[in-house]
This record gives sequence, C-alpha cells and structure tokens, in this order.
Amino acid sequence: MNNRLFVVLAVAGLVACTTQACVAKVGDTEIQLEEARAHAWVDCSARTDCDRLWSLTKTYVAQRSITPIRRADETAIETAEPHTFGAVYAWATRTTDDSGASTIRLKAMCRGMYRADGNPGWLYSTCAEQIRAVEMNFRPFIDASS
Repeated sequence: MNNRLFVVLAVAGLVACTTQACVAKVGDTEIQLEEARAHAWVDCSARTDCDRLWSLTKTYVAQRSITPIRRADETAIETAEPHTFGAVYAWATRTTDDSGASTIRLKAMCRGMYRADGNPGWLYSTCAEQIRAVEMNFRPFIDASS
C-alpha cells in the first residue's frame, strides 16, 4: 500500500515538473500562432485584382482544408468542421470598402486542438503545427500566383 502511495506521489511530482515546461511551450506556441495569424491576410485596391485574389483564396482554402467548401460568396469562404480530430480546415473573409479595396483574411482551425474548457487538448501540438503552416503559407501562395 505504501509503495502505491509512493508511486502515485512520484508520478504526481513528475507531472508537476513537466506541467511548467508544457505551460511554457504552449505559451510559445500561442505566440507563434498569433504571428502566423498576423501574416494571414492580403490587401488589394482594384476590384478586378481583389476578385482575382479572392478566387485564389478560394483555391487555397479548398486545397488546405480536409472538408469541402460549404459556403462561398463575396464576403466569406467557409468549409465544414471535420468529423476527424486533428484535421485542419480553413475559412476566409473579405471586407471591401466603398472604393472597392479589400482585405482578405485567412483563418485555419483544427478540431481537437482545445478541450471544452479552453485548455490545450491532446492534439494541440499537431494542430498548432498544421495551422501555423497553413496561415504562414497563405501570403507566399498569393504572391506566387500574382
């Protein structure tokens, strides 16, 4: 009985030590995700150019999402949420002013990244890597196609 208690306490102690490291790693990852999100947009000024970039965005979303596009209009491109955990899907929004200039923003998401309480889920690291790649590669994709 005492051996079980010792093992439980030892494991709890090890978990506490790694928890601080995990919290720090999650914090670093969240910063990287914010940086990726900050780069996942593009501006355009002419209506025809904006329409072309919006079309490229739709292609990018379709290629990077595990689920098909369920809605695509002048202001949003949305894919369905996947049934599979750890799968990335993307959405995009387009805001246009009176002159026809637009800002196109991309957002990648991953089912299972967070638990219901908002804390990182089991697939957090895997999801974060995938989301970061999708968001960081958006602008280079648009630039290469221009």
